[in-house]
Amino acid sequence: MCPAFIPVHVFSHFSFISEALFGRAPFASRSFSELEEKIRSSQSIELPTRPRVSLECRDLLQRLLVRDPDQRISFPDFFNHSFVDLEHMPCAESLQKAAAFVVEAVEKDGAGEHSAALTLYCRALEYFIPALHYETDVRRKEVIRSKVCQYVSRAEELKVLVSSNNKSLLQQGISSRELLKEMSQDKPRLFAALDVASAAVVKDEEGMAADALDLYQQSLGELILMLSAEPAGRRRELLHAEIQTLMKRAEFLKEQVSKVQ
Repeated sequence: MCPAFIPVHVFSHFSFISEALFGRAPFASRSFSELEEKIRSSQSIELPTRPRVSLECRDLLQRLLVRDPDQRISFPDFFNHSFVDLEHMPCAESLQKAAAFVVEAVEKDGAGEHSAALTLYCRALEYFIPALHYETDVRRKEVIRSKVCQYVSRAEELKVLVSSNNKSLLQQGISSRELLKEMSQDKPRLFAALDVASAAVVKDEEGMAADALDLYQQSLGELILMLSAEPAGRRRELLHAEIQTLMKRAEFLKEQVSKVQ
């Protein structure tokens, strides 16, 4: 392709994408004179506000619609843009690339290098998702989906562990309840219910069975309701396990309290 025509072809990509997204051409006009005026104008071309598009998409469109051809995004930059993302398009190599990152992630995870492991798990998932779309065999697709869920759960857990606020917890060997509380910072109601559960454990350890039972029941009433609304993931797994633990202890205390009465 002649280099002189490249900026024109790049701008034509903007026209196609813009019309597909917004339902109208960027220079939609009622007459040829109005169209000519818009084309010759030096004013910046503004994108419609609706429908909403991702930041990556908006960035690409804005770089495509630059009027000055010399300042417009180049073909190589266009195809390397994060919105186009040809690197992660579903293909036969997607699963192989994902597996390579997982091998490294598991190795780092086992060595206690949690930050590096998190990065590698995330990079693996960037290829696992396309691999899932590419795969046509139902059984193989289900195996990939299971692995994706497994690695997403581990990545969620590592994300909490490597955050600056949780370094001490990581060093101490965090318990499942502590980890669940850290993962529930954005859910005040869930966090409060877990606080009640912690208070119940304290009362239980102090031998105050009746008070502990009351707190266990309060906590479980909230936690069971929230479990039904919790999406699949590591937090849901931890929440389910925590509820099972609390229920067993509450049942035991209920028997003890009834004997005393």
